[in-house]
Amino acid sequence: MEVAKRSCGTCRARRIRCDRAIPTCQQCSNSKRKCVGYDIRLFWPNNARRAVVFDPVQAGRAAGPALETRLVHTTCWDVEMHYYLIDSLRNSHKGPTLEIPLMWNPSELDVNGRDLLHYFQCAASQSLTTFTHAPAHLGEVLMRIALAGTTPSATAVLKSLLALASLHRDGVQTQAYQLKISSIRALMALSSHPKTSWGDMEVMQHVAAGMLLCSFEVYQSSCTSGQWTLYIDGVKDVLRAHCVKGTYIKADEHSDLVTLMDWVYYHEVMARFSRRHWRPDANALPDQTADVPNIEVSEAKEPAMLLTESTLDLLSEVCDTVAMPYHCRPTTAKEMEDHKSFQTVLDWRLREAPLLKKAAINSETAKIVGLYYLAMLVYLSRVTDNLLEQAARTQEQIDRAFCLFAEFLSCERQFPLFILGCKARTDEQRDVVLALIARTEKRASSRSLNQVKLIVQAIWAQEDLAVSGSKVGYWDTMTTIISSCSIVPSLV
Repeated sequence: MEVAKRSCGTCRARRIRCDRAIPTCQQCSNSKRKCVGYDIRLFWPNNARRAVVFDPVQAGRAAGPALETRLVHTTCWDVEMHYYLIDSLRNSHKGPTLEIPLMWNPSELDVNGRDLLHYFQCAASQSLTTFTHAPAHLGEVLMRIALAGTTPSATAVLKSLLALASLHRDGVQTQAYQLKISSIRALMALSSHPKTSWGDMEVMQHVAAGMLLCSFEVYQSSCTSGQWTLYIDGVKDVLRAHCVKGTYIKADEHSDLVTLMDWVYYHEVMARFSRRHWRPDANALPDQTADVPNIEVSEAKEPAMLLTESTLDLLSEVCDTVAMPYHCRPTTAKEMEDHKSFQTVLDWRLREAPLLKKAAINSETAKIVGLYYLAMLVYLSRVTDNLLEQAARTQEQIDRAFCLFAEFLSCERQFPLFILGCKARTDEQRDVVLALIARTEKRASSRSLNQVKLIVQAIWAQEDLAVSGSKVGYWDTMTTIISSCSIVPSLV
């Protein structure tokens, strides 16, 4: 008779001897019990057995080399971008697109204009981005210009001002866009008249409306906010038609226009930087745009204002220094020597900025300006492939920047946050950057940092995925990631 190798489950449970007969044992048949057979059965331990757990310390000792495994925080998009970057034929096809989500508020709101105007004065004006004037001062100038009359140009300023207030107060919703459209229609009515016939007030109102619409777009960066550079171009056209370069303006008569010009200049410089890296057409050269017309002002300026203006001028030069990828430039010995000499002078000017040493400014302004200088120095070194051979000094500048990041309660300035944040290599440094972004977004004066955060994290992922000896340089990584955005990033 054929027998099984082990007792049946029923006999084992009864703790009796099993005759192991197949297909069922005789003990179960005689006692009229169901024989559960000889297969392996699952065993559910009692509470005492459940307390016996796996010892992770012992497992760690046994794991050996597995402890050195490094986790890379990447997504499928990051891996796709990695293979696109290392593809020598990437210019023949389009890479993945980095989409910025749109947070839509479906509520139907009808907040009256008086409340929105008051809200702009108290809160929304703090989100205006300028470099040489306080946001509160700029907000006062805009309110004064908006309430200067009932002409189409004044209406355009008022509607765009209310649109920004509505967006700041209630997020992306219908009323904000209706006010924005009303402002655009008022500007269209104004544009039916020749620009040369406009007076100073009409010019200021057109500039103010255009820059408020630009601020509307950059406040909530999303896949639908790509028009901000068009508004800057429109404002520059108006100024170019009205102003002759070198025109002398008395500050006591046109102080509001001077404030607006500084506002435009800062956004124009930032737009120029973004455009030189944002190239959806991989074969296109970086965009070259005309400068904002210069206006000479007769007023004596505070040291802090002189310092910030000097910083913007240097940032403008840095943006124009590298007009194309470094490896695509002429490489004759004389051209390279001339270019290296120019880079050496610019690097020296950035490191030895005299106003940083002798201007009487408050510490907060000094730290913000110092952050811009560090960002420019790091960018200049990396985008030229360490032409000046200052790798050690560049690393010191990066370390100093992260010390400043840890001290800041917030950092509304997105350009240094982006340039220096991309250089975070350790988890600790990346935690510092993300924590600073989180603190900044909680402030009423902050714009959305979602786009900057997504780009920085995408560059981190590419740095982690890069293999040793990779030929993908700083310019290629920066340009490819920025070009993957569906809109021009606003780093104001």
